[in-house]
Amino acid sequence: MPSPSDRIKEIVPSKSLEIALKVLKLREEGHDVIGLHVGEADFDTPSTIIKSTQKALSENKTKYDLVQGNLELRQSIAQRFNYLNQGSITPQNIILGNGSKHILYNIFQSLLNPGDEVIIPRPYWVTFPESVKLAGGVPRFVAPSKGFQLDLDGIREAVGPKTKALVINSPNNPSGVIYPPHILSQLLTLAKEHDFMIISDEAYEGFIYDGERPFSLYSLDKKALNNTITVQSFSKTFSMTGFRIGYAIASNSWVTHLKNLGGHQVGNICTFAQYGALEALSLSEGEMRPYVHELQERRDLAFNLFSSLFDCYKPQGGFCLFPNISKYIEEGRFTSSQSMALEILEKAHVAVLPGEAFGLPEHLRLSFTPSKDDIKNAFQKIKDFL
Repeated sequence: MPSPSDRIKEIVPSKSLEIALKVLKLREEGHDVIGLHVGEADFDTPSTIIKSTQKALSENKTKYDLVQGNLELRQSIAQRFNYLNQGSITPQNIILGNGSKHILYNIFQSLLNPGDEVIIPRPYWVTFPESVKLAGGVPRFVAPSKGFQLDLDGIREAVGPKTKALVINSPNNPSGVIYPPHILSQLLTLAKEHDFMIISDEAYEGFIYDGERPFSLYSLDKKALNNTITVQSFSKTFSMTGFRIGYAIASNSWVTHLKNLGGHQVGNICTFAQYGALEALSLSEGEMRPYVHELQERRDLAFNLFSSLFDCYKPQGGFCLFPNISKYIEEGRFTSSQSMALEILEKAHVAVLPGEAFGLPEHLRLSFTPSKDDIKNAFQKIKDFL
């Protein structure tokens, strides 16, 4: 039997999928497992999105579409982005993909040569370093400053002759921190000085709390498209995770590169699902506000409860707490967050994710997307276990 490629051998399997399989096995055995491991809200997809998707199917909108994506949908994305960021992008600056994972994969495949370096601040989403490695790139990790903020000095020190990109994620998964404009502005200046790309994953922009507003790097500098690619998704904001629709906003030339790759890779994304996404963009902020309000209440509940067990930072956005569990390791209770997460799952029947997967092994990731009752019950189970 032929051996797999070297690049596949280097890939670290998704920790969230690994935990999900263990959860499935425990549930099949009859155990009641509360899942705080999933980055997915339990809200139904809005009914108008479902109806628009069904309508597209009934009208036989099931044929091939443009590699770049449905023009009407791209026009609507551009209109929304320009409204939020006082911009002037066009549909030609947008390309659709099968979720943001697919978009990120294609960006790195189009951007990196073997040995090129990509700076990845900790904590990071699990897919970032693996996507870089699949493209032959080398991840360069940078520790955070206080409160999970970006360490500008550390990033400057990491920039070298092989630096091709920097990946940021705000609101951050897993920490929930939002990077302030003055920090992002300095990053953009650095990118221009050293001619590298900033890849900005903004998938959680729809879930920002305490009255904060989303903003993009583009809002800081209308020439930012020369050194930035914004990655977005319908999954979180509109509760459409299974639709698998993400998109990139980039310069015309970079959209062309991504389109050329996509033409030989997947062709177009699901045609009829795009009509559901088009309907999503017609929903008013008021229609989506109850989702944000409910998640903010769940965040507050989870933060208030788990702060009695762990050292917690209150997330500004996103779906997760990322508490520090160092004291339990120092006391000898556990050897790592990996062992702690496994014991919590096996003995307390609550699924959480270890910080190793996100580049900070002294932490756990706990999602506050389940119901309030589930959050309360999960807390009690973990408290009793500890």
